[in-house]
Amino acid sequence: MPNNKIVRNKMELLGKLTASLTHELRNPLSAIKMNLEYLKMLEDELPAHINETVDSTAEALNRIQYLIENILDFSRSNGKGNSSCNINRVTSKAVEIINISVTSNFVLINLDLDEKLPLVKCDENKLLQVILNLLTNAIEACSKEGTISIETRRNDSNIFWSISDTGVGIRKEDIERIFDDFYTNKEKGTGLGLSVCKRLINEMGAKLLIESEPGVGSTFSITFSSDQIING
Repeated sequence: MPNNKIVRNKMELLGKLTASLTHELRNPLSAIKMNLEYLKMLEDELPAHINETVDSTAEALNRIQYLIENILDFSRSNGKGNSSCNINRVTSKAVEIINISVTSNFVLINLDLDEKLPLVKCDENKLLQVILNLLTNAIEACSKEGTISIETRRNDSNIFWSISDTGVGIRKEDIERIFDDFYTNKEKGTGLGLSVCKRLINEMGAKLLIESEPGVGSTFSITFSSDQIING
């Protein structure tokens, strides 16, 4: 297990670096947003596929701005943002945002979403952040022409969301530490993506679990309990 004092020191340093990075990124992001808004003013003169690209870029930019402004939530635990949330809609939105990465990596995404799924109590933006992170990880884990399957379903009193990939899989010794702060087996990874996901899911009162087999693939699942179901 990592030394608690070392982890705290790293987290304090990360907080300071993040605040500085957030400040530095605001200006270029604002410039990009202004240029996109200018292009939107010319949408009647532009081809349909260009307007679609502008819209998807603006959506991705909004997500970047949200993530930057809220990354410090990692150091706080509240859960006051929970409200009614349509899991299927959030899932579809995440797939739409990340569609460019999916296309460029020749990855196939299969959606099996239960249309009768009731609303749940959770923070929609935080859930979107988690799903985007898990989807990005699944894409990176898959080789060319890999397959990712996303499913929502209700079983007894719980609601399940899961994502499975046909990627490289995760070794048993790595699974035991996969949600630890700063733990990563990626050359350029920060080791914070999955730990942030775990924290956000816990704040919403749900559970995040993983099953994996090396050479076969991995499945991450989110379980929403009965007390989170609205009008179910």
